[in-house]
Amino acid sequence: MGFLVQWGKNPWGEDILTHAQWGLVYFAIGFGVCFMLAHTLYVAFWPKPAGAKHAPVNPAAAARVPERVKRHSLAARMFHWIMAASMLTLLVTAFVPILGLKFAWVQIHWMAGIVLTISIIYHIIHASFWLDFWSIWLNKEDVNEAITRLKRAMGQSAPAPRKSAKYPWDNKMYHTAIVCPRWPLCRPASS
Repeated sequence: MGFLVQWGKNPWGEDILTHAQWGLVYFAIGFGVCFMLAHTLYVAFWPKPAGAKHAPVNPAAAARVPERVKRHSLAARMFHWIMAASMLTLLVTAFVPILGLKFAWVQIHWMAGIVLTISIIYHIIHASFWLDFWSIWLNKEDVNEAITRLKRAMGQSAPAPRKSAKYPWDNKMYHTAIVCPRWPLCRPASS
């Protein structure tokens, strides 16, 4: 793997990724195309399990749900748009100069990085103190739901999965995956 990526040390002596070969981009694109093709074929041709698609709805609980459910606040939507814009700016200012387009990209790049950093710090504080902090983390019910959905996807008999609340289990898995690399246990071993 050393020929595909290069590792170095940051000022604190931690291992960090410093370079990746361009061949990985073509591998990622190929993998994405193959995944989409396989998923399309799966959806079109894999036998679907018999029975209900979702667990039955409790009428008493359904009566308490308002006609229009607000899923995200304006602050949450603004955070996501700011984060997306800063990430796209970082990607463009990182790769377009490599492709040969000359422009003053350094200042735009680091400013987008500062905007992204501030927005993430805001999101951590906002989610920790004003939102339901634990609603995005996996729990036992999510693991059971994942197992049930996997069984049904493989054509086995399994009860209908519950209708997820605000965050479905795959959204929670994504959240865990993007947070995990920052944890000390997920870092590469020192050489």
